[in-house]
Amino acid sequence: MIFAMLPNPPARGLARRIYLAFLLVAVIPTAIAGAIGIYVSLHTLRSETLDHLQHEVAVRAQGVGRFFDQLAAELLYLADALSLEELREARQKTDPQAIDAATTRLERDYLTLAATYPHIYQIRYLAADGHEIVRVDKKDGRVFIVPRDQLQNKGERYYFGEAMARRPGEFYVSPLDLNVEHGRIELPERPVIRVATPVGAGPSAVNEGILIINLHADFLLDQIRQMAQMRGGTAYLFDRSGHYLTRTADDAGGFAMAPVSSLVGQFGEAAVGQLLAEKDGALAAAESIIAHATIRFGAAYPAEERLQWVIAIGVPEEKLFMSVFNLHALYAILAICLLATALGGYAITRRLLGPLDALSRESEAIAAGDFSHRVEVRGHDEIAALGEKFNAMAERIRLLVESLAAHRDRLEDEVRARTAELEREQDERRELDRQMFQMEKLATLGELTMGIAHEIGNPLAGMKAVTQALQYEEDLPRGVAEALERLEAETDRLADFLRSFHGFAAPQTAKPVDVALAEVVADVLFWLRKEARTHGVEIATDIPPTLVVRADLAQIKQVLLNLAVNAVHAMPAGGRLTITAKTGPDDAVTIAVRDTGVGMAPEVQARIFDPFFTTRADGTGLGLAIVRKIAQAHGATLTVESVVGQGSCFALRWPAPAATGP
Repeated sequence: MIFAMLPNPPARGLARRIYLAFLLVAVIPTAIAGAIGIYVSLHTLRSETLDHLQHEVAVRAQGVGRFFDQLAAELLYLADALSLEELREARQKTDPQAIDAATTRLERDYLTLAATYPHIYQIRYLAADGHEIVRVDKKDGRVFIVPRDQLQNKGERYYFGEAMARRPGEFYVSPLDLNVEHGRIELPERPVIRVATPVGAGPSAVNEGILIINLHADFLLDQIRQMAQMRGGTAYLFDRSGHYLTRTADDAGGFAMAPVSSLVGQFGEAAVGQLLAEKDGALAAAESIIAHATIRFGAAYPAEERLQWVIAIGVPEEKLFMSVFNLHALYAILAICLLATALGGYAITRRLLGPLDALSRESEAIAAGDFSHRVEVRGHDEIAALGEKFNAMAERIRLLVESLAAHRDRLEDEVRARTAELEREQDERRELDRQMFQMEKLATLGELTMGIAHEIGNPLAGMKAVTQALQYEEDLPRGVAEALERLEAETDRLADFLRSFHGFAAPQTAKPVDVALAEVVADVLFWLRKEARTHGVEIATDIPPTLVVRADLAQIKQVLLNLAVNAVHAMPAGGRLTITAKTGPDDAVTIAVRDTGVGMAPEVQARIFDPFFTTRADGTGLGLAIVRKIAQAHGATLTVESVVGQGSCFALRWPAPAATGP
């Protein structure tokens, strides 16, 4: 072996120098860096742990704030609901039948909302004297309407006066409280948070009542109880009126409610004051770390209500920083490894200095993909045998890599072919499923239309007969005669609509005539204006009075009425409905129905023309499907553009009269 030709003393001297250099360059600096790393890591890990805990609480607080913002939107929607307005009008007119019908509709609306939100257990509408008009309760998972003979008067309760003092559109949030029924605290005790808004301020600017929702207060604690379980801590909910709720990590469902002053003895007055401050953060008290965050409501709530609640989690320091203490053991293991490295380095430098360097260089070349490299080690000892085995291994690796490359290429070809085949099969299956689903929907629609035609057709015939008989009466005021004529026309249109509705599954031939589009829109708006005023919607039109399209009169009325009604419903908080029409260069007429409502997400927009698909609780899902079918029957195209939060525009491109034929 060529390395054996060197005299022993120089070899030992070289190994000694390499070993000393190894100690100076690797072991000693690593030990110093390890000692510094222990201190820095402990400090960093402690800070990051506190930051994570505070961030988790802040995220939970933001989630609760968004919940209250959504609840405010739902409450405002209920306050502006048509059913509530009808009840108020009926009460003003003291019409018992109308009051009963409107109350029933309102009870159904509140029943639906209470079933939707698991944390709502009571929804009520109270009159100006504090008496409950409508009340929906939830107990033991069951949602029910409280009988009217069991309704109570809450006029003496503090929250009623506070809520009545608000202006319509403002919200009142109560402090933590226990629910009171018939003058007694309800058992088992329930921590309650109430959110209310006044309704119905008339010309006298006096509120006619309030809408109020009761929430289980301990659901806020559930937002951080899981964190408490993971860290073995305690969750808190504070209100700045002087009470708090607490729940421990192992508490399955109970709660404890007490005055905030009771925590002064445990945490200290300064810590309690810091918890109730508006600034989020973390503090140390009673051998625990307490992270706290203020629940911030949105602009829908008055300024004095927006920072009323604080959630916090207290975790014992010992549990919170348990991983920090484990870090000491990690660095002890590191020290042992450094010692072993030093000893191993001493042995390696004495035996493998030269051949190992050659093996390292050739290994790097092979690792880089050059399998032609071989190591050359002279001698007959173990190092030489290692070199021979290395070369044999390199040759086997070369052959194996070539074989693997060829096999990989074959597999890639097979995978591509199989993937393409699977994609074709999936496309065919999806198309088959879609066709079957459409056939099932059309079959169901056929059954539905037969029932509708049977149930509505006969009453419509009676209505038309009565209308025609009234028109023969003498001395009818001009407005009444005109209304009767329109009523007869709309009865005919509704009968035609039933035929079109029936013909959705079995389409019927349209009977196109020349139609003055402005007159059609005027008839549609005659029936739409009341509902538009109810929703606070302004209507604007821009239609040339001489513009004529060729269409079935009843069907084009049905198209425009469906689109206009949908536009009004898309603006629950009010807005602007615009209907325009203009002639293009090819004499085709473009009719646009535009709203400034809530808009549609892409996934909703993709399905709006499917039969029975609807986003409204009271919708049938057939309006837009019928609109598209009528448009197709006339050779027209229907497109839609929508942006969430900005509104939607439905555009009908009606072919020129010459293109539709006589």
